Amino acid sequence: MPRIPDAHAETYGRFARGPALVREALAGTDPATLNRRPPGEDWSMRDVVIHLADAELVQAVRIRLLLAGDEPVLPIYDQDVWKRKLLYVFRDPEAAMSAFQQVRYGAAELLRECAPDAWERAGTHPQIGMVTVADIVGFGADHVDEHVAQLRVMRGESA
Repeated sequence: MPRIPDAHAETYGRFARGPALVREALAGTDPATLNRRPPGEDWSMRDVVIHLADAELVQAVRIRLLLAGDEPVLPIYDQDVWKRKLLYVFRDPEAAMSAFQQVRYGAAELLRECAPDAWERAGTHPQIGMVTVADIVGFGADHVDEHVAQLRVMRGESA
C-alpha cells in the first residue's frame, strides 16, 4: 500500500489541512468584512478565497500533469488578471471555498495513493524552472499558510 514518503509527510499534512485552516480563518466573518478592502490594498477577503479556489484548480492540474506526463511544461497564470477578468467581485465565496476544499482533498487523496517515487516526478514551470510533485505540494501548503495569515490580518487579528 503506497504511503507518503517520510521526507514529505509534514508538508503533506500541511497541504491536506489547508481547507480547514482557511475555514477557521473565515469563521464568523460577516459579509461587510468579507468584501472590505483594507486601506491601500486591492484584495478583499472575498478575493483571497476565490483566488485560493482558482489557484487550486491550476495546482491540481500541475500535479496531474507531473504524475501522468513525461517532463511536462506546467501552466501559469496571472492572479491579478484572473481576479479582474474572472469577476471575483461577483463570485460566491462559499462556493469558492467548497470548490477549493474539494479540489485540495482530491489532490491529497491522489497523492496518498501514489508510489513514493512519484513525489520526485518533475516538469518545467516557465517562471521557476524544474519542479517536482513534492515542490508543488510544498508551494500549495505555503500558499494557504500565507493567505490564512493575510485573512487573519484583514480580520484585525494577529497573523
